[in-house]
Amino acid sequence: MTYSTTLTQKGQVTIPVNIRRQLKLTPGESVSFRVSKKGQVVVEKNDWKKRLEKLQDQVTDHLKKHHIPVLSDAELQRLIEQSGQQAALERYRRSMED
Repeated sequence: MTYSTTLTQKGQVTIPVNIRRQLKLTPGESVSFRVSKKGQVVVEKNDWKKRLEKLQDQVTDHLKKHHIPVLSDAELQRLIEQSGQQAALERYRRSMED
């Protein structure tokens, strides 16, 4: 189905209600626009969870490609804590030298 709307002087358009319902858009939500190879404008709901999952997949693929081990959240948290402890110990050692 085709819907029509009018472009305002500020370059704004109203997304027709049927499209907003189909995309489950609510006021204040973000949408993205892209032009397809055929010159059609595609309006998509910005789904941050979907984009985050895609980014995680890309990072995982990159790590695997370069033979870098993928860490679990628990492993990463443990390493962060260890590095914090090491940094604190180093600061303490430096303070004792003065």
